[in-house]
Amino acid sequence: MGAQEKQEALKGKKELAAYLRKLARWKNNDVVKLAFLEPERMDEVDKLDLTGVVELKRNANGTFEARFVDKVRVLAMLRELMDDRQDCELEDFLNGLYRPGEGDGA
Repeated sequence: MGAQEKQEALKGKKELAAYLRKLARWKNNDVVKLAFLEPERMDEVDKLDLTGVVELKRNANGTFEARFVDKVRVLAMLRELMDDRQDCELEDFLNGLYRPGEGDGA
């Protein structure tokens, strides 16, 4: 791996770590606001932070369901990423998920 590739990999890890930290600190306050938002105020949806939402569902009977990111898993991923001994394993795993030419428009 060349110096530029190492720099790009390091930058990618830093970005991933920053996003995982954001998920770990995320609060679901805005989801509660969304659940009670009046239809005439729907323009406020764009201002809500729904970063940690995995699924939202409003049922026909009016109930509102939400599933959130598993913060324990997020913290475990962050720990693995930050643990120097695990960096190579995580990088190999992430690289294994991406195959050039599969769904990237190439």
